[in-house]
Amino acid sequence: MRNPKMIPLTIVLFILLLSLAGMAYRRFSAVDAPTIEPAPTISETSEPAPVAAPDFSMLNADGETVRLSDFHGKPIVLNFWATWCPPCREELPHFNEACAEYGDRVTFLMTDLTDGQQETIEGVQAFLTEQGYTFPVCYDTESEGAYAYAVNAIPATYFLNADGTLHSYQIGALSRELLYDQLEKLLE
Repeated sequence: MRNPKMIPLTIVLFILLLSLAGMAYRRFSAVDAPTIEPAPTISETSEPAPVAAPDFSMLNADGETVRLSDFHGKPIVLNFWATWCPPCREELPHFNEACAEYGDRVTFLMTDLTDGQQETIEGVQAFLTEQGYTFPVCYDTESEGAYAYAVNAIPATYFLNADGTLHSYQIGALSRELLYDQLEKLLE
């Protein structure tokens, strides 16, 4: 038969083990991602102080390393997406259309979160060809952009002024109307 004196000791040891596991989880799961100052969401109307958009490296369609700051001088639409993401797929036709219409005045950086396993450059290129998309695509193969912008949900779209400051952003799929509205505001 079990020793009844061991039950309280077992409970205390179990609670101690859970506490240690919780402390280890908090310590080792903490991400030291840089934070960005809040930019206005699309639904906000107040004018905050300009906040510099975090810079990062990515690969362009030719496999060359480019930086977000290389594109300053013209307003930028920075969109983080992936082919496996249904909301991303919903908004891509709107971006393709908007890029054809606004591409001479706004730089579109459709930045695929390319992990090399589930999402590969070759797979993305095949998807783009299959769908007939012509917008420019960059590849965040090292997760620099996702890390710099603390992207934890996609699609995520950032509208940047020509000087590289954040104008507004949207987490989640954009409707055609909302995308065009933000493009017009960006160009004001």
